[in-house]
Amino acid sequence: MEIKTINYLKKEFVDYDDFVVSGEIYIGPENMDFVYEVFEFNVVSIKRLYSNFDDNAVMLSRGWMIVKTFDEKLIELKIESIVSRCNHLDDEENYVELSAYFRRLN
Repeated sequence: MEIKTINYLKKEFVDYDDFVVSGEIYIGPENMDFVYEVFEFNVVSIKRLYSNFDDNAVMLSRGWMIVKTFDEKLIELKIESIVSRCNHLDDEENYVELSAYFRRLN
């Protein structure tokens, strides 16, 4: 599996440590240019998460990365690390495994 592209669709910044970012990742088999699945993800700062989190709230975190400050390179390295661990012979097994981390679009 390889990352074909990462697109940042929406960036809401109040400050360097107060933000939420939405994006999508195109992931598919190596050496097959137009074969991929699309996954969504969000990146939220600790400060933004804390300020928008009710006292009795519960958050399920599939598709979310929580960081202290925004560093696009660090986010991409984390995504690459996750994708590199998905090396089953069957592409569908890889996509299912990636769905534990990102939201798969159908």
